[in-house]
Amino acid sequence: MTLGLFGAVLLVAAMASAALAEIWRRFALRRGVIDVPGERSSHLVATPRGAGVGPVLAVIGGLWLLGPADALREATLLAIGLAAAVGLVDDLRPLPPWLKLAGQGLAALPLALAMPWPQALTALPGGADGVLAVVAALAFALLVLNAWNFMDGINGIATLATLAVSIVVLAAGGVAGVPLHAAVLPALLVAAAAGFLPLNLPRARVFMGDCGSHGLGMAVAALVLWPRSDGVATADGLPAVTHGVPAIPPEGIAALAVAAASPFLVDVLGTLAQRAALRERLTTPHRRHLYQRAVRSGYSHTRVAVGYAAWILTSGGVAMAIQALGGAPLVSLAPVLLINALLWWSVSRRFTATPTTEGRP
Repeated sequence: MTLGLFGAVLLVAAMASAALAEIWRRFALRRGVIDVPGERSSHLVATPRGAGVGPVLAVIGGLWLLGPADALREATLLAIGLAAAVGLVDDLRPLPPWLKLAGQGLAALPLALAMPWPQALTALPGGADGVLAVVAALAFALLVLNAWNFMDGINGIATLATLAVSIVVLAAGGVAGVPLHAAVLPALLVAAAAGFLPLNLPRARVFMGDCGSHGLGMAVAALVLWPRSDGVATADGLPAVTHGVPAIPPEGIAALAVAAASPFLVDVLGTLAQRAALRERLTTPHRRHLYQRAVRSGYSHTRVAVGYAAWILTSGGVAMAIQALGGAPLVSLAPVLLINALLWWSVSRRFTATPTTEGRP
């Protein structure tokens, strides 16, 4: 695989993402697959949903073409495809929460089984580390998938978040000098998200729907696998992204992916805890997420979505700086999670619970 071929496939992926999303938009308009604004919606205009099929298919196609033909690629393809399929079914005919969760778990299982956890994270007493690692990986994949699903409530926010997290992983891979094939997944996510973004921001001509949030969320969860632990020198002779000093180990890049995604994770977990404390039914729709409160307080969708993207890039950058200064992966992750949790708590208190129409397109 040459850099020219790599770039050409990324360009095609971006164009395919946009084209397929537009094709789906027209199909959805004809078939009535439309989100109608309601009391808990952040939109005022009925909009076709489910166009996430575009970026998801672009990622799947690109990964099939460029990814190394091994069990890890197959597991990633299967997980993303199954997750998107569950979301698409829910877009076309809403599923009961329990059935949707079961489908998500089935989709995440191939990824969990393929997760190459570093020994330092799985060497537990009693020999149960393998089972616990699979359970942890399954829980992590479900957390990220549902974070992307829950946070996909305003124009562009999930698309920009996917773009930002992938940029952090690509930047870290460049510093570490990972092989070119290890950059395939984050690069495809950047291309697919960039292709879809004009249809979703600043005005949403279409929503990615659960198909998109499930598929892209699963792909973001898979970023803990990419780059892999085979280092700069590879048996297949593929060129490296960079020949710089490999200052960040593979598990460090995985930690950076989690750090970058933490603004979404903190918002989801914090809101869930808040609703549980208020004894609300957790399966009912709501508008308590920080990004929803910001829109309800009058901020535009674009401003909030860009703000979250900046938050993600900053989180990844801080964790990367800590590692570059010699901090271990978990050492770089812990302060970012703590700071983001405190930031979420502080900022969420400033926004009113009274809705306005100023921030709603």
